[in-house]
Amino acid sequence: MNKQLKKQIVPLCILVSVIIFVAVLYFGVKPLVDKYNEAKIQQQNAAREEQELAEKDKQMKEENTKEEMKLKAIKQIYQANQNATGENLGMFGNMFEDIIKRVQYNGLLIRSIEYDLKPAFDQIYQKFPDDYNVCELKFFLVGTYSQLQSFLVELNNTFPYLLTLSKLDVAAFSDNTDYILISMSLTLYSKKAKAK
Repeated sequence: MNKQLKKQIVPLCILVSVIIFVAVLYFGVKPLVDKYNEAKIQQQNAAREEQELAEKDKQMKEENTKEEMKLKAIKQIYQANQNATGENLGMFGNMFEDIIKRVQYNGLLIRSIEYDLKPAFDQIYQKFPDDYNVCELKFFLVGTYSQLQSFLVELNNTFPYLLTLSKLDVAAFSDNTDYILISMSLTLYSKKAKAK
């Protein structure tokens, strides 16, 4: 009986050992595996959140850059010289001279220039006479279409202050069809110096 009992005890011991081993694995190792998986998920979530924050930061920087570019594209109103008083061309500082240089640089010939410091049709002059100086310049020019085009493009893209092109008439030059007669009205604005 002793031998038979020994034969039954050995498989029973092996079975118990296997059950104990599985229980140790299940109860001892499973929490460690669960903690590892949880840590891995947290790490993935943190990486995803970091990536989302980086993308949001990048978007905000791009939006800020776009806003800065828009602000740079917006023309400023010229600040009148503090020493300039009254209603005269001095209230427009170097703008008048700068426009004439741009006309000449683009090859247009000036036949005449007239100005009006109180243009009755101008909305800004009508609504804000105490805040802004307004001067309408009437140019009579001779040049080619390409010279006029390059002048207008340059005025639009590089002239830093607000102005409006209120009139542009073009007629063929009678002596030479390559040239045109140009009648153009530009309105310039400057902020009035505030009394202290």
